[in-house]
Amino acid sequence: MEEIYSEFYLAKCQKRLKGWRAPLDGWYCKKIIDVREDDEETPLATCELCDCSKVRFIHVMDHMLYFEEIRVGCICAGIMQGDILAAKERERLMKNRAKRRKNFVAGEWKETASMGALRTYTRMHRGQRIWISVYPGNRHYVRCNEKSISRYKGRPIRDFYSAVYVAFDLADPVEDLL
Repeated sequence: MEEIYSEFYLAKCQKRLKGWRAPLDGWYCKKIIDVREDDEETPLATCELCDCSKVRFIHVMDHMLYFEEIRVGCICAGIMQGDILAAKERERLMKNRAKRRKNFVAGEWKETASMGALRTYTRMHRGQRIWISVYPGNRHYVRCNEKSISRYKGRPIRDFYSAVYVAFDLADPVEDLL
């Protein structure tokens, strides 16, 4: 059954790639995106190759001989890459990261310092100490791996809840999975 499934997807993916005059092999995964990372209610994505509309983890595929990246699901990514097992492993790692993130957000922080208006909280994640410092004026700083930031994705960190998500992304980056 696995071979038939793979042959069906292989034919469908290659037909679409040929129609686009895109290379049939030699693709690599540039990044992987969890469409529900910021909001569990976000609609699932659609694979650009097979049109499957139930894609949570988008594999962004790139090729040096093609002019744009293609956003696909796991099986299509494996076909484009020529290694379905590698794509499935990437997806498995992302699913595990999503579970870690959910547990991390629900976890407790220990207040380690309170000097006047300054409050500092800490906790461990995967062997790393993480700090969140709250300064007067509701300014939040997150420190992990000798990196301290007060802005994330171009915007200031304005509340503790947002700082927790930033802390997770610093301590457990998606880039480590590729």
